[in-house]
Amino acid sequence: MRTRASIRRPVLRGMAVLLAISLPSFAQGPGWTVTSTVTEVVNTSNGGMDVRLSPDLTGCTSQSNYGGAFASVYPSHPGIDRIKADVLVAFTTGAHIALYLSDSMCTVAETRLMQ
Repeated sequence: MRTRASIRRPVLRGMAVLLAISLPSFAQGPGWTVTSTVTEVVNTSNGGMDVRLSPDLTGCTSQSNYGGAFASVYPSHPGIDRIKADVLVAFTTGAHIALYLSDSMCTVAETRLMQ
């Protein structure tokens, strides 16, 4: 016969898994975001770009005030053209992408494309 504790453990584990996958990815740069899809791309007036992912980032400071869910690539970044190309490929094809955020404001430094 199963005890109450042995019945509760699988339920609690299942609840913990559901909670973990339902939370947004937090912008705690520096570091890589979780594998994501690109949901929105903004070409900013200064020549940079803001990017929104799914799952959403939180707590970002985007360069054009689009809100806390947008990571930014500044026009001064030496690899902006290549980063922009990766982001647009991910956006148009639905490919998965991870962004390396160089700081807690969600400044994009690197990208990884994945299938």
